[in-house]
Amino acid sequence: MRINRMLQIVALATIGVTLAAASARADSFDVTLNTSSLLGTQVLAFLLTDGDGVVDNSVTLSGFTFGGGAAQGTPDYLGSTGVSGDLTSGIAMDDSSLATAIFTQDFTPGSSLSFLLNTTNIFAGGTPDTFAMEVCNSTLTVCYSDDTSTGAMLVLNLTGGTLAPSDFILNGASDQNLLPPVVTTASSAPVPEPASLLLLGPGLLGLLALAARGNRPPTPA
Repeated sequence: MRINRMLQIVALATIGVTLAAASARADSFDVTLNTSSLLGTQVLAFLLTDGDGVVDNSVTLSGFTFGGGAAQGTPDYLGSTGVSGDLTSGIAMDDSSLATAIFTQDFTPGSSLSFLLNTTNIFAGGTPDTFAMEVCNSTLTVCYSDDTSTGAMLVLNLTGGTLAPSDFILNGASDQNLLPPVVTTASSAPVPEPASLLLLGPGLLGLLALAARGNRPPTPA
């Protein structure tokens, strides 16, 4: 009976850790933008705006390719916090600033721009956190988008739950002959929180050993 009870406890712990890992999972997407109509130095900008007033979301951007173009210079975070990295090594952003984390860096456009976007999607209520991508001219005076209210080519509101490509708001830029970005689910998504699940292994073995020891018959005197 004691062994069965121990197994029940471990099973419940496993379920709890699995659910916690699922709630912290990151959704992954491939983003591609045809940039063949752009000439000269451009600026790629990403913004993560805290809306719900809680430090709960993070975004990573990696695997940038420029279709014959290249990243240029060094990044500028425009005085914001909660952002690090560059277009070569990858970018990490979070909403710890409780304002807007901003990333900008110059690039020379080629035939296309593509990258992998990983994001959490936690919502504490009220106004959701928002992630956006902008492509702008070299002086950041004009950002290309048919949506003049945001100036963004990609917007994602983090309202909780599992994300899909249809959750992205995608805008073209007619004046620059830019079609909207294409967003697809990444072919390989990271496994959430594997370290937490691995920690259960030693705990399970220890509990089983203790239970077995407690159920041994007493040694004859």
